[in-house]
Amino acid sequence: MKMAIKAIENLIDENFVYAKVLNYFGVQFYENRGKTLKEICQENNLSEDRLKELLEKSIQLKPSKEELMTYPARLIIEYLKHSHQLFIKDRLPYILKLINEIGEKDSSHLISDLKFVMPMFVEDFIKHIYEEEDRLFHYVSSVEQYLASGDNVLAPVMIKGFSINDFIHHHGDSDDEMKGIRGITDQYNVDDLDDMHLKVILKELQQFDSELTHHASIENEILFPKAIQLEKSYSAIQNSIAGLN
Repeated sequence: MKMAIKAIENLIDENFVYAKVLNYFGVQFYENRGKTLKEICQENNLSEDRLKELLEKSIQLKPSKEELMTYPARLIIEYLKHSHQLFIKDRLPYILKLINEIGEKDSSHLISDLKFVMPMFVEDFIKHIYEEEDRLFHYVSSVEQYLASGDNVLAPVMIKGFSINDFIHHHGDSDDEMKGIRGITDQYNVDDLDDMHLKVILKELQQFDSELTHHASIENEILFPKAIQLEKSYSAIQNSIAGLN
């Protein structure tokens, strides 16, 4: 069966990302589940090729950890900051929109829990991201810039009460809420769900959880070791300068 004559519901069952592609064009998938992709395109003056193009872009490959390992800290930080913006401006708003627009149904307890928990998670998550960028990312970038230039004018200003090791130690705190979300969704289980809207929500949450885990692993396994080494090099230079004085 060609893609164009498949029902929206069947397409989304095959790949939940179609729901987000349709949302991009202002089409609410849960209100058009029985229509074919061809019908949707005709009614909304959309291009089937454009829909397919966006779908392909949404699943594009990302740099491997091995490739990121060769990057200087500042480029890793830029990569992570780009991911932060995708989380804040794209992934989470879309998930919240889906949750807010779903009505109370057979799984009303799960829906109610998500409507209660997700806004709090998003608020805490954004706060964590901005703290990370303002404190850790800024400091590490300053240290690396100083070491590359050797110019004392660029020497980083120590942030009062800030420690890379302490920051790393508490870094896992932002994952606590995701553990709770895994719990209330039974690990994003959709086996016994018939409602397509709720299925898409759980699939999006599962995808976000996976992206967040990957993001954290890049920080833990690549950025943090580089940051610690940079700080050691910086401290050694400062100690040497102090000894000369």
